[in-house]
Amino acid sequence: MKKRPGNKVVEQGAIIKKNKGLIKTALVYPNTYKAGMSSLGFQTVYKIANQIDNVACERVFCLDPKKKNQHLKSDLQVKSLETGLSLDQFDIILFSISFENDFTHLAQLLGEAGIPLRSSDRNHIHPLVVAGGVACFLNPEPIAPFMDCFLLGEAECLMENFFSAVSKKNDRKSFLQTLEKKIPGAYVPSLHIDKNPFKIKVQYLENLDAVTTSTCILTSGTAFKDTFLIETLKGCPHGCRFCSAGFIYRPPRIYPARNIYGAMDKAFGRTDKIGLVSSAIADHPEITNICNYGLKHNFKLSFSSIRADKLTDEFICALSNSKVKTATIAPEAGSARMRNIINKRIKETDILSATRRLVNAGIINLRLYFMIGLPFEQTCDVHAIVDLTKKIKENFLEVSKKKKKIGTITLSVNPFIPKPGTPFQWAAMEDETILKQRVKIIKQGLKKIANVKLNFESLRKAKIHALLSRGDQKTADIIESALKDGWVPAMRNNKEYCHSIIYQKKPVNTPLPWDFLDNRVKKNFLAKEFIKAEQEKKSAPCPMIDCKTCKICI
Repeated sequence: MKKRPGNKVVEQGAIIKKNKGLIKTALVYPNTYKAGMSSLGFQTVYKIANQIDNVACERVFCLDPKKKNQHLKSDLQVKSLETGLSLDQFDIILFSISFENDFTHLAQLLGEAGIPLRSSDRNHIHPLVVAGGVACFLNPEPIAPFMDCFLLGEAECLMENFFSAVSKKNDRKSFLQTLEKKIPGAYVPSLHIDKNPFKIKVQYLENLDAVTTSTCILTSGTAFKDTFLIETLKGCPHGCRFCSAGFIYRPPRIYPARNIYGAMDKAFGRTDKIGLVSSAIADHPEITNICNYGLKHNFKLSFSSIRADKLTDEFICALSNSKVKTATIAPEAGSARMRNIINKRIKETDILSATRRLVNAGIINLRLYFMIGLPFEQTCDVHAIVDLTKKIKENFLEVSKKKKKIGTITLSVNPFIPKPGTPFQWAAMEDETILKQRVKIIKQGLKKIANVKLNFESLRKAKIHALLSRGDQKTADIIESALKDGWVPAMRNNKEYCHSIIYQKKPVNTPLPWDFLDNRVKKNFLAKEFIKAEQEKKSAPCPMIDCKTCKICI
């Protein structure tokens, strides 16, 4: 066990190596400890890197802005948790980036460590700066000028080869010049200044038969306090047109149940909480057996978002037996028309039935996710969010009264942000004025409804998120400017560029900054899906079979 300095956080499983001759690597999650240690991807990289004999991988996080005033001035420099080294003392800085909003934190961390932000300004005395993670293999270009190289794809395919190449490098320049040839999935931006056509093949595991993705370091300092997280499935078969996970991880791959049982066995004696996570929990063919195994071993189970049409009686029973008090459902849209457009193939009757059955099983709180500003959305579709919420509340209340216990319905409403690698990558983000009007419709429509709470994502932050998701390498200039002057002046001074990235719909034959990435799904398939969305047509889910047999999207 280990306590994090200055906090009452207890850890189990941290790895400290102090032998001579090790490649000192700072694994940086450019956000807070709480956010980073909740990321299974981050924990997986930490585990894999430290399994390599000549690598010492240490964790680095941003300081929590809420707690900065509690630190002495001398403690404000970011240092590694394992040995207290500052970033400039490492051989390699490896950023693990899950969300585009953390691109800004990445730049800030380099600046605070005294490391030149631009790769072109660094030399042999500086650490090698590398980035990976899902945000990078969606679109690495907004931070490409800051990176010496990227590792694009799943860590299991990349880490060992990368560190093998590092250990054999002669000098920085020759190492980077040959890296792409040696390691599939490596991307060195400085090699492509002239923009000649090139392709980087993002790396994926063919199957998960020999893989388990679970918590490496158990900690009390996350949103999932002392919960042992286990991934059950990579990707999602349902193909919602706004969702990157449903396309960049296609086809979905399922962890064998035996691997999940093995992970639970490792958690035994360390904690009594298991969190099963994926984009499609209930689509694991053995989810009922997995739940029963966990309950048999006296674990309390928790789950990420659940599809309303996948709630079997057995699954609800597992939720109830785990003493789950809040279930998350994501209708995403209020109207059937809008759900057709986004390819969310659930019916209103599924949502209302799920509400009644969950509350009847003693799960008294519901969290609902909706989006506004979706492509082809009309004002009536926003009113439909209000109408659907009222119907959910009626069903919720009817069962709650019989149970003599009334919980809370929480709506999380987020503006749609077009994501690379999805059928909506050509769509525009909705105008801020219209989004404000749609927020007002929902607030006004639900303001008198008891036991309903509303959470809205900041529209200003969503606009920045859209720029960081869809931008090209010029976005790096704006990030750098924002560090000095703030985001509002930075975007105002580049108004025309920002507007074109955020608010302009693109023809499907338009070149996009991330076109050089080969994520397996073909661009013409995504274009066909975009056209079907405009026609309000649904598509079948991914059949989750061998791609060589299917070939629908490749």
